Amino acid sequence: MTPMSASRISRNVWALSAANFLIAAFTKCYMLLPAYMAASGVSDPGRIGWLMGSFYVSSFVRPFVGWLTDAAGFRRVLFFSGVLAAVSGLGILAAGPDSLVLLIGCRILTGIAYSLFAVALTAYQSLVLAGEAQGAGLSVITSTTNLPFLLVVPVCEALLSAGFLKTYLVVPVLLAAGTCAVSLRLPQADLLRPVRRGSAVTTASILNNPNLQMLFVSITLFCSVDAGLLSLAGLGRERGLPVSSFFAASAVSSLLVRFFGRSLPDRLPRVRTSWICAAAAAVILAACALPFIRSPLAFAACGGVYGIFIGLGYPILLALISDTAAPEQRSRVTSLFWFFMGLAYLFMPVITGYLAALLRYKAAFFLLNLALVPLLAFAGLRWEKLQAPRMIPAEKSH
Repeated sequence: MTPMSASRISRNVWALSAANFLIAAFTKCYMLLPAYMAASGVSDPGRIGWLMGSFYVSSFVRPFVGWLTDAAGFRRVLFFSGVLAAVSGLGILAAGPDSLVLLIGCRILTGIAYSLFAVALTAYQSLVLAGEAQGAGLSVITSTTNLPFLLVVPVCEALLSAGFLKTYLVVPVLLAAGTCAVSLRLPQADLLRPVRRGSAVTTASILNNPNLQMLFVSITLFCSVDAGLLSLAGLGRERGLPVSSFFAASAVSSLLVRFFGRSLPDRLPRVRTSWICAAAAAVILAACALPFIRSPLAFAACGGVYGIFIGLGYPILLALISDTAAPEQRSRVTSLFWFFMGLAYLFMPVITGYLAALLRYKAAFFLLNLALVPLLAFAGLRWEKLQAPRMIPAEKSH
Protein backbone atom coordinates (compact mmCIF):
# COMPACT_ATOMS: atom_id res chain seq x y z
CA MET A 1 0.00 0.00 0.00
CA THR A 2 1.30 3.44 -0.93
CA PRO A 3 0.91 6.02 1.86
CA MET A 4 -1.47 8.88 1.13
CA SER A 5 -0.18 12.33 0.31
CA ALA A 6 0.08 14.85 3.13
CA SER A 7 -2.89 16.87 1.82
CA ARG A 8 -5.03 13.76 1.57
CA ILE A 9 -4.12 12.73 5.10
CA SER A 10 -4.97 16.17 6.48
CA ARG A 11 -8.40 16.07 4.80
CA ASN A 12 -9.18 12.65 6.21
CA VAL A 13 -7.82 13.25 9.72
CA TRP A 14 -10.85 15.35 10.62
CA ALA A 15 -13.33 12.74 9.38
CA LEU A 16 -11.47 10.05 11.32
CA SER A 17 -11.39 12.33 14.36
CA ALA A 18 -15.17 12.72 14.18
CA ALA A 19 -15.68 8.96 13.99
CA ASN A 20 -13.26 8.46 16.87
CA PHE A 21 -15.10 11.05 18.98
CA LEU A 22 -18.49 9.41 18.43
CA ILE A 23 -17.41 5.87 19.28
CA ALA A 24 -15.41 7.17 22.27
CA ALA A 25 -18.45 9.12 23.49
CA PHE A 26 -20.57 5.99 23.11
CA THR A 27 -18.27 3.97 25.37
CA LYS A 28 -17.64 6.75 27.90
CA CYS A 29 -21.35 7.27 28.51
CA TYR A 30 -21.34 3.83 30.10
CA MET A 31 -18.61 4.82 32.55
CA LEU A 32 -21.53 6.24 34.55
CA LEU A 33 -23.25 2.84 34.73
CA PRO A 34 -22.22 2.48 38.43
CA ALA A 35 -24.13 5.70 39.17
CA TYR A 36 -27.09 4.48 37.09
CA MET A 37 -27.13 1.14 38.92
CA ALA A 38 -26.89 2.87 42.33
CA ALA A 39 -29.77 5.20 41.40
CA SER A 40 -31.74 2.08 40.45
CA GLY A 41 -31.05 0.43 43.80
CA VAL A 42 -28.13 -1.84 42.81
CA SER A 43 -24.93 -0.88 44.63
CA ASP A 44 -22.96 -4.09 45.23
CA PRO A 45 -19.36 -3.28 44.13
CA GLY A 46 -18.65 -6.86 43.02
CA ARG A 47 -21.67 -6.99 40.68
CA ILE A 48 -20.90 -3.55 39.30
CA GLY A 49 -17.26 -4.55 38.79
CA TRP A 50 -18.33 -7.50 36.62
CA LEU A 51 -20.72 -5.28 34.69
CA MET A 52 -18.02 -2.72 33.93
CA GLY A 53 -15.29 -5.26 33.21
CA SER A 54 -17.46 -7.46 30.95
CA PHE A 55 -17.11 -4.84 28.20
CA TYR A 56 -13.54 -6.07 27.75
CA VAL A 57 -14.40 -9.74 27.29
CA SER A 58 -14.30 -8.64 23.66
CA SER A 59 -10.52 -8.58 24.04
CA PHE A 60 -10.52 -12.23 23.03
CA VAL A 61 -12.02 -11.21 19.65
CA ARG A 62 -9.38 -8.57 18.96
CA PRO A 63 -6.57 -10.87 17.69
CA PHE A 64 -8.85 -11.80 14.75
CA VAL A 65 -9.98 -8.29 13.79
CA GLY A 66 -6.88 -7.68 11.68
CA TRP A 67 -7.90 -10.54 9.41
CA LEU A 68 -11.44 -9.12 9.16
CA THR A 69 -10.25 -5.67 8.13
CA ASP A 70 -8.00 -7.23 5.51
CA ALA A 71 -10.93 -9.23 4.12
CA ALA A 72 -13.79 -6.71 4.36
CA GLY A 73 -12.05 -3.33 4.29
CA PHE A 74 -11.90 -0.60 6.90
CA ARG A 75 -15.06 1.25 5.91
CA ARG A 76 -17.31 -1.82 6.12
CA VAL A 77 -15.87 -2.84 9.48
CA LEU A 78 -16.37 0.66 10.91
CA PHE A 79 -19.98 0.81 9.69
CA PHE A 80 -20.78 -2.64 11.05
CA SER A 81 -19.28 -1.73 14.42
CA GLY A 82 -21.58 1.31 14.59
CA VAL A 83 -24.64 -0.82 13.86
CA LEU A 84 -23.61 -3.35 16.51
CA ALA A 85 -23.03 -0.53 19.02
CA ALA A 86 -26.54 0.83 18.42
CA VAL A 87 -28.11 -2.63 18.84
CA SER A 88 -26.22 -3.30 22.07
CA GLY A 89 -27.18 0.13 23.42
CA LEU A 90 -30.84 -0.61 22.73
CA GLY A 91 -30.42 -3.86 24.64
CA ILE A 92 -29.06 -2.03 27.70
CA LEU A 93 -31.94 0.46 27.42
CA ALA A 94 -34.53 -2.35 27.32
CA ALA A 95 -32.98 -4.42 30.14
CA GLY A 96 -33.86 -3.72 33.75
CA PRO A 97 -31.13 -2.82 36.26
CA ASP A 98 -31.71 -6.14 38.05
CA SER A 99 -31.16 -8.18 34.86
CA LEU A 100 -27.44 -8.56 35.42
CA VAL A 101 -26.96 -11.41 32.93
CA LEU A 102 -28.71 -9.51 30.13
CA LEU A 103 -26.81 -6.30 30.95
CA ILE A 104 -23.50 -8.14 30.91
CA GLY A 105 -24.39 -9.74 27.56
CA CYS A 106 -25.14 -6.32 26.07
CA ARG A 107 -21.94 -4.90 27.55
CA ILE A 108 -19.98 -7.65 25.83
CA LEU A 109 -21.63 -6.66 22.52
CA THR A 110 -20.67 -3.01 23.07
CA GLY A 111 -17.12 -4.19 23.66
CA ILE A 112 -17.08 -6.18 20.42
CA ALA A 113 -18.39 -3.14 18.53
CA TYR A 114 -15.69 -0.93 20.00
CA SER A 115 -12.98 -3.53 19.35
CA LEU A 116 -13.89 -3.75 15.67
CA PHE A 117 -13.74 0.02 15.35
CA ALA A 118 -10.58 0.59 17.38
CA VAL A 119 -8.47 -2.08 15.70
CA ALA A 120 -9.58 -1.05 12.21
CA LEU A 121 -8.84 2.62 12.87
CA THR A 122 -5.48 1.99 14.52
CA ALA A 123 -4.31 -0.35 11.75
CA TYR A 124 -5.34 2.24 9.16
CA GLN A 125 -3.45 5.01 10.95
CA SER A 126 -0.28 2.95 11.35
CA LEU A 127 -0.22 2.31 7.60
CA VAL A 128 -1.05 5.73 6.16
CA LEU A 129 0.60 8.04 8.69
CA ALA A 130 4.36 7.88 8.32
CA GLY A 131 7.49 9.93 8.75
CA GLU A 132 7.91 12.99 10.92
CA ALA A 133 4.19 13.85 10.86
CA GLN A 134 3.10 10.49 12.26
CA GLY A 135 3.01 11.53 15.91
CA ALA A 136 1.22 14.77 15.08
CA GLY A 137 -1.51 13.01 13.10
CA LEU A 138 -2.06 10.46 15.85
CA SER A 139 -2.20 13.22 18.46
CA VAL A 140 -4.91 15.11 16.55
CA ILE A 141 -7.07 12.01 16.12
CA THR A 142 -6.62 10.76 19.67
CA SER A 143 -7.30 14.26 21.06
CA THR A 144 -10.99 13.51 20.48
CA THR A 145 -10.88 10.37 22.63
CA ASN A 146 -11.29 12.24 25.93
CA LEU A 147 -13.38 15.10 24.54
CA PRO A 148 -16.62 13.26 25.54
CA PHE A 149 -15.60 13.75 29.18
CA LEU A 150 -16.09 17.46 28.56
CA LEU A 151 -19.04 17.49 26.15
CA VAL A 152 -21.05 14.32 26.81
CA VAL A 153 -20.37 12.83 30.26
CA PRO A 154 -21.47 15.97 32.19
CA VAL A 155 -24.78 15.90 30.29
CA CYS A 156 -25.26 12.24 31.18
CA GLU A 157 -24.41 12.89 34.83
CA ALA A 158 -26.92 15.75 34.91
CA LEU A 159 -29.60 13.44 33.50
CA LEU A 160 -28.86 10.86 36.18
CA SER A 161 -28.89 13.47 38.93
CA ALA A 162 -32.27 14.72 37.70
CA GLY A 163 -33.68 11.20 37.72
CA PHE A 164 -33.94 10.77 33.92
CA LEU A 165 -32.40 7.29 33.99
CA LYS A 166 -33.81 5.99 30.71
CA THR A 167 -33.03 9.25 28.91
CA TYR A 168 -29.42 8.80 29.97
CA LEU A 169 -29.40 5.37 28.29
CA VAL A 170 -30.77 6.84 25.05
CA VAL A 171 -27.69 9.10 24.62
CA PRO A 172 -25.20 6.32 23.70
CA VAL A 173 -27.69 4.85 21.21
CA LEU A 174 -27.85 8.19 19.38
CA LEU A 175 -24.06 8.43 19.39
CA ALA A 176 -23.76 4.94 17.90
CA ALA A 177 -26.17 5.94 15.11
CA GLY A 178 -23.95 8.96 14.45
CA THR A 179 -20.95 6.67 14.12
CA CYS A 180 -22.73 4.75 11.37
CA ALA A 181 -23.43 7.97 9.47
CA VAL A 182 -19.85 9.25 9.73
CA SER A 183 -18.33 5.90 8.72
CA LEU A 184 -20.20 6.08 5.40
CA ARG A 185 -18.38 9.32 4.62
CA LEU A 186 -14.91 7.94 5.24
CA PRO A 187 -12.58 7.17 2.30
CA GLN A 188 -13.41 4.19 0.13
CA ALA A 189 -11.94 0.88 1.24
CA ASP A 190 -9.89 0.50 -1.95
CA LEU A 191 -7.89 3.58 -0.91
CA LEU A 192 -7.02 1.91 2.38
CA ARG A 193 -6.07 -1.55 1.19
CA PRO A 194 -3.58 -3.00 3.69
CA VAL A 195 -0.19 -4.36 2.90
CA ARG A 196 -0.34 -7.96 1.70
CA ARG A 197 1.09 -10.11 4.48
CA GLY A 198 3.47 -12.89 3.64
CA SER A 199 3.06 -16.39 4.96
CA ALA A 200 6.05 -15.84 7.26
CA VAL A 201 4.12 -13.28 9.36
CA THR A 202 2.69 -15.39 12.18
CA THR A 203 1.45 -14.60 15.65
CA ALA A 204 4.25 -16.75 17.09
CA SER A 205 6.95 -14.77 15.27
CA ILE A 206 5.44 -11.52 16.56
CA LEU A 207 5.24 -12.74 20.16
CA ASN A 208 8.86 -13.93 19.97
CA ASN A 209 10.09 -10.45 19.00
CA PRO A 210 11.60 -8.88 22.18
CA ASN A 211 10.66 -5.30 21.21
CA LEU A 212 7.08 -6.29 20.44
CA GLN A 213 6.93 -8.21 23.72
CA MET A 214 7.83 -5.01 25.56
CA LEU A 215 5.28 -3.04 23.51
CA PHE A 216 2.54 -5.42 24.66
CA VAL A 217 3.73 -5.35 28.29
CA SER A 218 3.87 -1.55 28.22
CA ILE A 219 0.37 -1.06 26.81
CA THR A 220 -1.02 -3.57 29.32
CA LEU A 221 0.48 -1.66 32.26
CA PHE A 222 -0.47 1.72 30.76
CA CYS A 223 -4.09 0.64 30.42
CA SER A 224 -4.09 -0.93 33.88
CA VAL A 225 -3.62 2.61 35.14
CA ASP A 226 -6.25 4.11 32.84
CA ALA A 227 -8.73 1.34 33.75
CA GLY A 228 -9.04 3.06 37.11
CA LEU A 229 -11.41 5.52 35.42
CA LEU A 230 -13.94 2.70 35.06
CA SER A 231 -14.22 2.58 38.85
CA LEU A 232 -13.84 6.32 39.47
CA ALA A 233 -17.61 6.79 39.80
CA GLY A 234 -17.51 4.46 42.81
CA LEU A 235 -14.70 6.45 44.42
CA GLY A 236 -16.49 9.72 43.71
CA ARG A 237 -19.76 8.46 45.21
CA GLU A 238 -17.94 7.18 48.31
CA ARG A 239 -16.20 10.54 48.83
CA GLY A 240 -19.14 12.73 47.74
CA LEU A 241 -17.25 14.17 44.77
CA PRO A 242 -18.70 14.68 41.26
CA VAL A 243 -16.74 12.55 38.79
CA SER A 244 -17.65 14.91 35.96
CA SER A 245 -15.22 17.46 37.45
CA PHE A 246 -12.34 14.98 37.10
CA PHE A 247 -13.45 13.80 33.65
CA ALA A 248 -14.01 17.31 32.28
CA ALA A 249 -10.63 18.58 33.51
CA SER A 250 -8.80 15.53 32.16
CA ALA A 251 -10.57 15.95 28.82
CA VAL A 252 -9.49 19.59 28.53
CA SER A 253 -5.86 18.97 29.47
CA SER A 254 -5.65 15.87 27.28
CA LEU A 255 -7.12 17.74 24.34
CA LEU A 256 -4.74 20.66 24.80
CA VAL A 257 -1.60 18.55 25.10
CA ARG A 258 -2.53 16.38 22.11
CA PHE A 259 -3.48 19.27 19.86
CA PHE A 260 -1.01 22.01 20.78
CA GLY A 261 1.70 19.53 21.72
CA ARG A 262 1.09 17.28 18.74
CA SER A 263 4.74 17.44 17.71
CA LEU A 264 5.95 16.11 21.08
CA PRO A 265 5.58 12.39 20.18
CA ASP A 266 7.97 13.04 17.27
CA ARG A 267 10.49 14.94 19.42
CA LEU A 268 10.63 13.12 22.77
CA PRO A 269 12.21 9.68 23.37
CA ARG A 270 9.11 7.55 22.95
CA VAL A 271 9.84 4.58 25.20
CA ARG A 272 10.98 6.66 28.16
CA THR A 273 8.17 9.18 27.83
CA SER A 274 5.50 6.46 27.63
CA TRP A 275 6.39 4.76 30.92
CA ILE A 276 7.05 7.99 32.81
CA CYS A 277 3.63 9.31 31.75
CA ALA A 278 1.92 6.10 32.90
CA ALA A 279 3.73 6.11 36.26
CA ALA A 280 2.86 9.76 36.87
CA ALA A 281 -0.81 9.07 36.00
CA ALA A 282 -0.85 6.19 38.51
CA VAL A 283 0.48 8.51 41.24
CA ILE A 284 -2.30 11.00 40.46
CA LEU A 285 -5.03 8.34 40.75
CA ALA A 286 -3.54 7.12 44.02
CA ALA A 287 -3.58 10.72 45.30
CA CYS A 288 -7.31 10.99 44.52
CA ALA A 289 -7.95 8.57 47.38
CA LEU A 290 -6.07 10.66 49.95
CA PRO A 291 -7.87 12.85 52.53
CA PHE A 292 -6.55 16.18 51.22
CA ILE A 293 -8.50 15.68 47.96
CA ARG A 294 -11.84 16.64 49.46
CA SER A 295 -13.34 19.28 47.14
CA PRO A 296 -14.57 19.23 43.54
CA LEU A 297 -11.86 21.76 42.68
CA ALA A 298 -9.08 19.52 44.02
CA PHE A 299 -10.63 16.54 42.23
CA ALA A 300 -10.70 18.54 39.00
CA ALA A 301 -7.05 19.56 39.50
CA CYS A 302 -6.13 15.87 39.74
CA GLY A 303 -8.07 15.25 36.55
CA GLY A 304 -6.25 18.06 34.77
CA VAL A 305 -2.81 16.71 35.65
CA TYR A 306 -3.89 13.15 34.87
CA GLY A 307 -5.08 14.22 31.41
CA ILE A 308 -1.69 15.72 30.57
CA PHE A 309 0.17 12.46 31.18
CA ILE A 310 -2.41 10.16 29.58
CA GLY A 311 -2.88 12.60 26.70
CA LEU A 312 0.82 12.48 25.90
CA GLY A 313 1.50 8.81 26.66
CA TYR A 314 -1.20 7.16 24.56
CA PRO A 315 -0.34 8.57 21.09
CA ILE A 316 3.30 7.79 21.81
CA LEU A 317 2.42 4.13 22.38
CA LEU A 318 0.45 4.13 19.13
CA ALA A 319 3.46 5.57 17.31
CA LEU A 320 5.62 2.81 18.80
CA ILE A 321 3.63 0.27 16.76
CA SER A 322 5.28 1.66 13.62
CA ASP A 323 8.65 1.90 15.39
CA THR A 324 8.67 -1.79 16.36
CA ALA A 325 6.65 -3.57 13.64
CA ALA A 326 7.36 -3.92 9.93
CA PRO A 327 4.56 -2.73 7.60
CA GLU A 328 3.46 -6.28 6.78
CA GLN A 329 3.16 -7.04 10.52
CA ARG A 330 1.19 -4.00 11.60
CA SER A 331 -2.33 -5.28 11.04
CA ARG A 332 -1.69 -8.31 13.26
CA VAL A 333 0.43 -6.36 15.76
CA THR A 334 -2.38 -3.80 16.07
CA SER A 335 -4.88 -6.57 16.83
CA LEU A 336 -2.63 -7.95 19.58
CA PHE A 337 -1.95 -4.42 20.86
CA TRP A 338 -5.68 -3.91 21.41
CA PHE A 339 -6.02 -7.43 22.82
CA PHE A 340 -3.57 -6.70 25.63
CA MET A 341 -5.20 -3.31 26.20
CA GLY A 342 -8.51 -5.06 26.65
CA LEU A 343 -7.13 -7.54 29.19
CA ALA A 344 -6.19 -4.62 31.44
CA TYR A 345 -9.63 -3.03 31.13
CA LEU A 346 -11.30 -6.41 31.68
CA PHE A 347 -9.58 -7.44 34.88
CA MET A 348 -8.76 -4.17 36.67
CA PRO A 349 -12.42 -3.12 37.33
CA VAL A 350 -13.13 -6.60 38.72
CA ILE A 351 -10.04 -6.49 40.96
CA THR A 352 -10.91 -2.96 42.06
CA GLY A 353 -14.53 -3.93 42.74
CA TYR A 354 -13.66 -6.87 44.97
CA LEU A 355 -10.91 -4.97 46.76
CA ALA A 356 -13.35 -2.07 47.33
CA ALA A 357 -15.87 -4.50 48.81
CA LEU A 358 -13.21 -5.47 51.39
CA LEU A 359 -11.42 -2.17 51.99
CA ARG A 360 -13.60 0.51 50.33
CA TYR A 361 -12.73 2.38 47.13
CA LYS A 362 -10.25 4.76 48.78
CA ALA A 363 -7.93 1.97 49.86
CA ALA A 364 -8.42 0.04 46.61
CA PHE A 365 -7.41 3.03 44.46
CA PHE A 366 -4.42 3.90 46.60
CA LEU A 367 -2.97 0.38 46.85
CA LEU A 368 -3.52 -0.71 43.24
CA ASN A 369 -2.12 2.42 41.64
CA LEU A 370 0.83 2.58 43.99
CA ALA A 371 1.66 -1.04 43.12
CA LEU A 372 1.68 -0.21 39.40
CA VAL A 373 4.42 2.45 39.67
CA PRO A 374 7.42 0.10 40.25
CA LEU A 375 6.09 -2.31 37.61
CA LEU A 376 5.97 0.50 35.05
CA ALA A 377 9.47 1.68 35.95
CA PHE A 378 10.91 -1.83 35.72
CA ALA A 379 9.31 -2.58 32.34
CA GLY A 380 10.16 0.87 30.95
CA LEU A 381 13.82 0.76 31.93
CA ARG A 382 14.13 -2.75 30.52
CA TRP A 383 12.64 -1.65 27.20
CA GLU A 384 14.91 1.41 27.09
CA LYS A 385 17.92 -0.86 27.45
CA LEU A 386 16.59 -3.12 24.70
CA GLN A 387 15.77 -0.26 22.34
CA ALA A 388 18.88 1.88 22.92
CA PRO A 389 21.09 0.47 20.12
CA ARG A 390 18.27 0.63 17.58
CA MET A 391 16.52 3.86 18.51
CA ILE A 392 19.49 6.28 18.81
CA PRO A 393 19.71 6.93 15.03
CA ALA A 394 15.95 7.36 14.77
CA GLU A 395 15.85 9.83 17.63
CA LYS A 396 18.66 11.87 16.10
CA SER A 397 16.73 12.12 12.85
CA HIS A 398 13.94 13.89 14.69
